[in-house]
Amino acid sequence: MILPMQGAPAAKIDRTSLARAEALARRHFGIAGSVSVLSSERDETFLIRAADGCGYILKIAAADERADVLQFQSDALAHLSTKRLVVPVPRPVASANGEMLVSVPSREGPRIMRVLTYLEGMLLSHAPRQKTQLAALGRALASIGEGLADFHTVVPRQELVWDLCRAWSLHDLVPFVETARRPLVTKVLDAYGLARGALHELPRQVIHNDFNPHNILVDPAMPEKVTGIIDFGDMVEAPAVNDLAVALAYHVFSGPGLEDVATIVRAYAAIRPLSRLELAVLPTLVRTRLAMTIVISEWRSSRQPENSRYILRNHAAALAGLAKLADWSDDELGRFFQDMMGDRS
Repeated sequence: MILPMQGAPAAKIDRTSLARAEALARRHFGIAGSVSVLSSERDETFLIRAADGCGYILKIAAADERADVLQFQSDALAHLSTKRLVVPVPRPVASANGEMLVSVPSREGPRIMRVLTYLEGMLLSHAPRQKTQLAALGRALASIGEGLADFHTVVPRQELVWDLCRAWSLHDLVPFVETARRPLVTKVLDAYGLARGALHELPRQVIHNDFNPHNILVDPAMPEKVTGIIDFGDMVEAPAVNDLAVALAYHVFSGPGLEDVATIVRAYAAIRPLSRLELAVLPTLVRTRLAMTIVISEWRSSRQPENSRYILRNHAAALAGLAKLADWSDDELGRFFQDMMGDRS
């Protein structure tokens, strides 16, 4: 039986006009300016350019989004705003009443609105890949991990579809995958199931959980320079190494061999050292994330065909990544990481 999970395709919503979005931002947050629509899978997302040139992101959640989950995300960003990060992240903007979340009426029921600061830059997915850029990614991810390490709060109980710790449950969604690919993803999910016990021994914390090229900004003039990290909507409390596994899954397919992956891991470990166990489970986690991308993308695309281009944007890379890793066993990949980093106690 397919169970409902946080992050499932949203029901069709009554779209907010640009005029209403501008009026809501002005009324509740005191922000006025030109408004444009940004692509988003679940929230309605708008960019507001104020007269002084500052940019703001206005997000209006679907009516079924939970307030405690959105508050958790806002609190995490507020926590990170107190840290000296390698690269900036959006800051939550308080409303005129001093609240981060504002309820607004709609025909579907109350919807939660919030505002974040806008970060300038080009999406990494649109930028050329460079070796120095990869090292910057590893450092940026490790910096966010360090910033969240002491973020202690009551983490909302949710069944997030993108949570690596819940990958086993995606067996229920395999029937949505194209028939020829089902044995491939099933094999990966089965291997993850055998390794789940080791995950309980890993250090845990709140993590970003979605460090992909569509959530990373770089300088258009100097693409090797990372200028910001966005979209904290998939944050979970999980093994810290899961964050690195997610990031690596988006780079396995690129470059010769696994040199790109090695560059990211070395840069990450220079800030946040990895234990021997973390290095040992990393291959399984990377492969599992690739399989998750295939399963979830094809499931969501089948439910929202009108948005399939956006939903499937990482699908081809995930397939290429799994194909590239097919010549490596998890044990061989584990030894590769161990040799690359040296012996770990």
